[in-house]
Amino acid sequence: MFKPSNNVLFNFYAKDIDEAYQFIKSNNIAIVKEIERIGNFAYFNFLDPDGNVLMICNG
Repeated sequence: MFKPSNNVLFNFYAKDIDEAYQFIKSNNIAIVKEIERIGNFAYFNFLDPDGNVLMICNG
């Protein structure tokens, strides 16, 4: 039986993290970790259609 991963499987690069966040949110995709900012680096996690955790980051 398939079990979704609770760990980030891979990430996507986005030049503008806030724009990427709004895109995910506006498409009703579940966000599981809000934007985390560490200096110039930022990321957030969301669920894919199978329930796996994926990440979008800007660096």
